[in-house]
Amino acid sequence: MSYSLESAGRVARLRLALVFFAVLGLLAVTALLPVALPLLPMFAVLGLHGLGVASAFWRLRQGDCGSDALHFVELAADALLIAALVWLSGGYANPFISLLLAPLLLAATLLPQVFAWGMAVWVVALYSLLALWYQPLEVRAGADAMINLHLAGMWLSFVLIVLIVAAALVRLSASLRAHEQALGEARELALRDERLFLLGMQAASAAHDLATPLATLRLTLDDLAEEYAGDDELDAPLTRMRQQADRLRAALDRLASSGRSPEGAAVALDHWLHELFEHWRQTHPGTHASLVLTNGAAPAVLTRHWLVSALTTLLDNAAEVSATVALTVSWDAGWLRLRVTDRGPGLNAMPAKVDRWGVGLQLVRAQVQRSGGSLNLSAGEEGCGVVAELALPLEALT
Repeated sequence: MSYSLESAGRVARLRLALVFFAVLGLLAVTALLPVALPLLPMFAVLGLHGLGVASAFWRLRQGDCGSDALHFVELAADALLIAALVWLSGGYANPFISLLLAPLLLAATLLPQVFAWGMAVWVVALYSLLALWYQPLEVRAGADAMINLHLAGMWLSFVLIVLIVAAALVRLSASLRAHEQALGEARELALRDERLFLLGMQAASAAHDLATPLATLRLTLDDLAEEYAGDDELDAPLTRMRQQADRLRAALDRLASSGRSPEGAAVALDHWLHELFEHWRQTHPGTHASLVLTNGAAPAVLTRHWLVSALTTLLDNAAEVSATVALTVSWDAGWLRLRVTDRGPGLNAMPAKVDRWGVGLQLVRAQVQRSGGSLNLSAGEEGCGVVAELALPLEALT
């Protein structure tokens, strides 16, 4: 398991807290209790401990979070320095010897098993040595006072260990919950992508199957138009049928083009929108459509095929239910916003045939979300019509 900078910083802060509490406890014992402590060597040990923690913070400022082995060495050094303090102040009879558990808890919580077990062996070895070799502590008090001092020290040591355990384990449990949530979201996205992939495969297969009969239909319509040229009754229907066949052919061509290349050339955003909107309007001659650009100089963007399909789907959906469709476009330094409005019956009275949240729009939403954007539908003014708002980061189009 490799540390992140956040995890390494959390461990460094816990180690710093351990040094702080040790200094505070040493000062309190010296000032309040009848105990003669070797202050100079003990503060020298604390100084070494502080330098070790400071080196960890310096490494973090350089962007180096360190390896598992390095963190094991640092925690082992912490345990050795704590043992040195205990050796100078009574050995295993010192109630603060339980602070040796602090490096072990951090190692068991944040390091792989091999390092955790290694730390356990190291801490047990230090404790065992302190039971054999230590500097006796000189206490200027009677037997009852000695017992009370020992019990008070045990209480304070327990409090410190509780604080360290709480700080480490509470944060660890939060990290685990966040990790589980991220895994759940990743599984959900994987299932969605799998469904979309299968849907795309079916669409590609359908496009391949439609290509030949569509070409045959177009040739047949050309023959009929030539055969019945000048027939006022059939001329208009045949013209509409040929236009719709051309529209289907263009859709299949776009599908094939998007399969060969993920993006088009970089063009000015306003020029590209005018061109796309004009082409769409020609395929919907019965729709009163308007395009409004609310900004000045337009950025250069890539004509992503999926964005063409997304915008065309939104416009087609609006034209299905309304004779009036408006496209309003705005942008700033970071975002492009497209707003498609219609004057149809609204969200609560949509005809069943209209693909408001059907396959087409699901594909649009999936691609928009993958690009860091959003797509939302809302009711129009006074509940009349539908407003489709698409927001995209410009970096997804550059």
